[in-house]
Amino acid sequence: MKTKGFIRAVILAMALTMLFTTSVLAAPSTDNYQEVPGTVYYNGTELSGSGPLSKNDSGENESITDYINGNEYMDGASFRTAIGDNADVYSAWNGYGITAGTSISLFEIKAAGAIPDSIKNGTFIAYIVKDRYDTATNKAFFTKAATSKKTAIDGQTIKLELETPMTWEADASQYVIVLVKGGSSPTPPDPVKPVVISKDYYEYPVASIDVNVDEPLPAGITTASITPRELGRWSNMIKRYISTNDTLDSIDWPQGFKKDELVSLSVLTAVGITIEYDGNTAADGDITFHLRIEGFKGTFADSPYVFIVNGETAPNHRLTAFPARYDAETGALAFTVTGYKKYFSYAIPIIGDVKQKSAPTPESGGSSGGCSAAPWSLLAIGAAYLCLRRRKK
Repeated sequence: MKTKGFIRAVILAMALTMLFTTSVLAAPSTDNYQEVPGTVYYNGTELSGSGPLSKNDSGENESITDYINGNEYMDGASFRTAIGDNADVYSAWNGYGITAGTSISLFEIKAAGAIPDSIKNGTFIAYIVKDRYDTATNKAFFTKAATSKKTAIDGQTIKLELETPMTWEADASQYVIVLVKGGSSPTPPDPVKPVVISKDYYEYPVASIDVNVDEPLPAGITTASITPRELGRWSNMIKRYISTNDTLDSIDWPQGFKKDELVSLSVLTAVGITIEYDGNTAADGDITFHLRIEGFKGTFADSPYVFIVNGETAPNHRLTAFPARYDAETGALAFTVTGYKKYFSYAIPIIGDVKQKSAPTPESGGSSGGCSAAPWSLLAIGAAYLCLRRRKK
């Protein structure tokens, strides 16, 4: 069966590629779950290959509990990601093969036998959730596609009229119909996943960029050593990189930053900065930069941050997030790079507006190093060149 094979494939892939543990979370109940054999229909048409989520070959509800509660190899894969932590799941069915783009307003499950009294006499709604597999993380996950009105039962048929018609997507490996006790409570919201927004991104000519630094500087560095530089051939790479959410997976945030409250990162611009120094004799240390960019409005809706590739994280080439301060009167953006040798001689500070659910309170400078290893990204192609080509004299 496709469902059983998919679950086992995910577990095997994860067991072979990583070993990790997860905390025990509240989960949808399986105490009242019952398998109801039957055929699924959509808009009156039989859904080919559909049927109930079934037991495994040993007669255990392995697939059911994995789908509903998840396990240590399937973090993020359970129904909790789509329908809420404590939903009481009574039954579920899967379906494949509807033509992409089909609009569906009604599902019907025609039971092969008598419908259990606990379902027939209860009050239910249903969620239709999309079953996905993320090859980058080797994790399965669900997202809510539609919600039914209160369920109606007519003889041996369970009717699920949708609140809003759904469109069957081409890339859906399968959909799962989940029957949940309830009917009067509001629909749980879709989970909010942080996103990268790059629609306001704009690069300014190097002539409009003014770079100043606080003194004293580390030994071997002078103010004349620090100059702005055109992005040149790295410009298109940066634009392509920030147009995907891979950016969020490759950031090390400061101590105290609440990553679970991150809503979005709006990438506004990027600049090139060169620091010329003798890598053998210059002292490492912290440098506070003051960037002024002619034409840059500095309209930060939330918290300004600067992101720079850390050359010591090769081959993953991760970004370190530095909290910044913007002075609307002077138009200067100030940020402190802790241990500049990890990022220069040539680096590309990316300026972004970070939005969180509540006001963040990070400590200045440094990074927590708390994120997992980043997936291979476009930035990694050139990051080694961007970060640590120290000048030898």
